[in-house]
Amino acid sequence: MDVEKAWEILPEDRVEEIVYRQSGETALRLLIMQPKSADLLRPCIVFIHGGGFAGGSAEMLLPQCRYFASLGYVCVSVDYRLMKLKGETPDADGPLLGDLLEDCREAVRYVRRHARRWRIDPSKIALAGESAGGYLACGVATGVGAAGDEEDRYLTSVPDALIAYNPIVHLMGAWKRRVRESAAEGATDDEAERWRRRHREARRLSPLLHLTADHPPALMMHGLIDPVVPPEHSAEYAERLQQLGVRAELALLPASTHAFALFNYSATDAELRFTLDTTVRFLNAVGIRPQPESSGSR
Repeated sequence: MDVEKAWEILPEDRVEEIVYRQSGETALRLLIMQPKSADLLRPCIVFIHGGGFAGGSAEMLLPQCRYFASLGYVCVSVDYRLMKLKGETPDADGPLLGDLLEDCREAVRYVRRHARRWRIDPSKIALAGESAGGYLACGVATGVGAAGDEEDRYLTSVPDALIAYNPIVHLMGAWKRRVRESAAEGATDDEAERWRRRHREARRLSPLLHLTADHPPALMMHGLIDPVVPPEHSAEYAERLQQLGVRAELALLPASTHAFALFNYSATDAELRFTLDTTVRFLNAVGIRPQPESSGSR
């Protein structure tokens, strides 16, 4: 497949759409693209789109799905609930960060639960996210905001590898604007106390502050002139994982701004090619790669 910035769904593309979760009147979808070979167990990449937690859709990452499906991966792009903003802050009556995280965890569990339907190897599921989707992918990988234990190791939402493109991983700075204080602490008109509560909630939901040696192998990619999410987010995440003994790679793009991984946006062909090639090399290195046709079990 040639890398082209302009991309649209073609008649020969097979995109399956299913509802994995219902939230009120909102049907949350998975868009699935499969490789042509249907006989072998295939690895899977689950993609989470960005959009500042308040915009975007699963269609945004279908170009990546098409590319990796051509290489032999089953690809899944996730819809999740979107925040309703009042200015820069989420409306308390709408979905909050914890809700978005739970949607994405359930999406990964759904893929594992139904792996046989798409001939997915449930031990080879990578999770990839871009920008706010990168936050959600890191949040799923670290378990931030999770309520209770996972069902069991076969239905865990923790992926077997993590790929994050210009991700938000720390909510203690500018991105605290997307955090509301926990409702469990009750209402208060004290502005200082509300600030402290938001601060505690931002800490609780920051993946960077909850890394452990159980984290899956990770690839972090970031542009060095990103004005939206500082590259220090990815650099610190990778370095802390390495200190914990976890395989973590950091790929920096010196001349790239935000959204260098998105088709149909501002990325150049060179940025897209670098992003795709680096992702493939990482997945191969951690063993999440398609089986050769001649060696797979039928």
